[in-house]
Amino acid sequence: MLYNPLVNEVIPEALYIPANLLAAAVLAWLAWRSGATADLVGLRRDRLGRGIAVGSLAAALAMLVVGGLTMLPWTRSFLADDRFIGVPGTEVLYETLGRIPLGTAVGEEIIFRGVLLGLLLRRFAVGRAVLAATALFGLWHVLPTLNSLETNPAGDVLESPAETVAAVAGAVVTTAIAGVVFSWLRFRASSVVAPILLHLAINSSAYLAGWLVVSNGWAS
Repeated sequence: MLYNPLVNEVIPEALYIPANLLAAAVLAWLAWRSGATADLVGLRRDRLGRGIAVGSLAAALAMLVVGGLTMLPWTRSFLADDRFIGVPGTEVLYETLGRIPLGTAVGEEIIFRGVLLGLLLRRFAVGRAVLAATALFGLWHVLPTLNSLETNPAGDVLESPAETVAAVAGAVVTTAIAGVVFSWLRFRASSVVAPILLHLAINSSAYLAGWLVVSNGWAS
């Protein structure tokens, strides 16, 4: 978890993708050196096709949900994040097709649903391993949540430190629940590719939806 403040507060944004991919690769190598098999960390080559099939279906459903939220005025207003103001289309392409898929989805899923979950499974039953991995996944998002509250409309209604703490705690719980779903997909497909595809679909479609809402003035 020491890497979390580094990637969120210290490492330059331009190095976000290579830093996260390097961290994932190093952890995967360390797991392999410790005796973890490709099956244990969800990286079996012969399960790639299954991972793509399961993950693509889940990704399609996720994008439909995000599209529905974009159509509803009340939920659409919470997509109107100030960080999208003045963002050019080229940056949107970089975020949705580069930074999010590679730096966030691939990096985080290999770390949490691949290496971490796999190593926990060597010592604990499936339920305890998933709970531990998803709890850490939720805590991983504390700093990103604090940063997002500075620009998201949800942060405007928070009037006290206690409300901010409650909002961050809610985000941690929500993210942990998402981690359970990602873990289920990983087991369903016997491949970390499945949660990677769902993760990138949720994040990229939400980013694109927020940008469309702001750039077209749909929240007003």
